[in-house]
Amino acid sequence: MSSDVWVGAVTTLVGAALGGGISFLVSRQQVREARRQREEDDAREHRRRSTERRFQAYADFLTRARSFRNAAETYYLQPSHRPSLAEVDSLLQSANDASALVFLVVESDETYEGCRKALRALWKARAIVHGTEPDAPADPWAELNTLLGQATREFQNSARIELGVSGPNAPWDPPAPPG
Repeated sequence: MSSDVWVGAVTTLVGAALGGGISFLVSRQQVREARRQREEDDAREHRRRSTERRFQAYADFLTRARSFRNAAETYYLQPSHRPSLAEVDSLLQSANDASALVFLVVESDETYEGCRKALRALWKARAIVHGTEPDAPADPWAELNTLLGQATREFQNSARIELGVSGPNAPWDPPAPPG
């Protein structure tokens, strides 16, 4: 009878040790899986925040560049409501300032180059408005409209591609002249 007790005790101890070992291994696997899941969630959240920051920076730059374009349009097409050159320059500076964040968060070469092209167009437009551009036509609005429209559309299209925003990716077409 005493050997039966010993066999039962040893069997119980081996079973407990085996069960504890299995429980430990399963627990370690669960901890590893939870850690991997947290890392995936953190990476997904980082990508989401990055996309949101870029979207906001690109939208802000486009809004400010279009505000400058609208002021230039008013300057040439509505002389009775013409903004001052200081107001036009302020809008240009605002767009220029917004580009700093674009350059900080940009992730594609196309968007980077699109922003640079838009800035060059804005500064050329400023030179035309101020009358310091040597090749400016007598009535420069049509040229400015095309210059600014094409540059901002190129930036917009490259930003949309970078951000994975679906929809039309069309070149800029100037509006038909009234008539």
